[in-house]
Amino acid sequence: MKITHAERTALNVPFYAPHVDHAMARANTHNERVWVYRLETDNGLVSVTDGHGASDTAGLIGKDPWTIMWDDDIGFGPQIAVFDLCGKDAGVPVHALLGNKLKDRCPLSWWDIDMAPEDWVKEAEESLRRGYTSFKMKARPWRDIVAQIDAVSKVVPADYRFDVDFNGFLLTQAKAEQILSQLDQRVNVGMYESPFYLRKDFKGAQMLRERIQKPIVEHFGDDVWQAEVSDGFVIGGGVSGTIRQGTMAAALNKPFWLQMVGAGLTTTFAAHIGSVLSHAQLPYITCHELWKTDLLTERIEVVDGYMAVPDKPGLGVEVDEKAIETYAVDDDEPTPVQRYRSRKRILRVVWPGLAGKQRVWEFTDESIYQPEFYKGNLPGFESGVHLEVIEDDQSAAFEKRHSELARREATVARAPKGI
Repeated sequence: MKITHAERTALNVPFYAPHVDHAMARANTHNERVWVYRLETDNGLVSVTDGHGASDTAGLIGKDPWTIMWDDDIGFGPQIAVFDLCGKDAGVPVHALLGNKLKDRCPLSWWDIDMAPEDWVKEAEESLRRGYTSFKMKARPWRDIVAQIDAVSKVVPADYRFDVDFNGFLLTQAKAEQILSQLDQRVNVGMYESPFYLRKDFKGAQMLRERIQKPIVEHFGDDVWQAEVSDGFVIGGGVSGTIRQGTMAAALNKPFWLQMVGAGLTTTFAAHIGSVLSHAQLPYITCHELWKTDLLTERIEVVDGYMAVPDKPGLGVEVDEKAIETYAVDDDEPTPVQRYRSRKRILRVVWPGLAGKQRVWEFTDESIYQPEFYKGNLPGFESGVHLEVIEDDQSAAFEKRHSELARREATVARAPKGI
């Protein structure tokens, strides 16, 4: 069997709701772009898979899929397609190529970037309608995470879990202990990801782990598990690397979640590989529910937080070719979110002050204020802090203020660094 045709197609798949559009655009995170990979072989097999990153496919032509399926360097999307082809060629599901299937269902988590509490409430309610029992939340220092958690807790049952990802924004062991000790008291809080950069302070990370009730998880690394600062891991990437890390996690008796971002085909592959890894026990992060379609003819059904692992040959699901045709664009065409980002706005971080006098810092973009919080130049996670987004209303007042902020930010960017 040889690959005779390999192509990559860009899709602009809309997010499923306007408030998700706005949050994803403001946050400078990933956009609507999904990449689809189509491989065809000389024995008539076809595989279509998706991925969030763009990988080159030209070098795959003429290759035997069986000889390259464990090569992580070919890119995650193409690698999924290669496994799909090999499974179809052998007449077995992908999980049979990966190992011994240990479970028939795998856990999935809902995912969202930081949002105002009322929007997270909408997201939690939607996740319940779609069968989810957990929600991975991005905690950011320009919001009051305790108040956010309290708001969303009102609309979910007691056994629903919030897994809170700080991306290191708590900065230190002391600040992390202050915030996490409050969240520990909330019944819906499940675990904490990367409260601060653990690798910068393993001693502080050990102390935090001893003092906090809920589990702490961190991206897998030999230094992390050797320092014993994490109760579990985040694992993802190419197939060979994922199998290696998942096997090591099992040897350490540490649970982990798989993080493989993409639409329905990526999510299906995550279920296949998770089904053969004994400690892939925490809800997987694929973000596929962000989009209006998961690119499958039958949407992935989530029941009580789990999806079934397909047993048909290959990935075992049917691709929605009509959806691919509908959303296909040229590689260099911007997504709607990218166009939205190009518009002017003022982002206002507001802290409550005495006698109704608020403290306010304004910025033109998250890429400006995010580093200020990482540097510790602005107080993070304060009670009552919130973010206001002011869109360009074409007024002279808006233009004047935006120009003032842009000049200030340019001056700071040009200032000498350090002494």
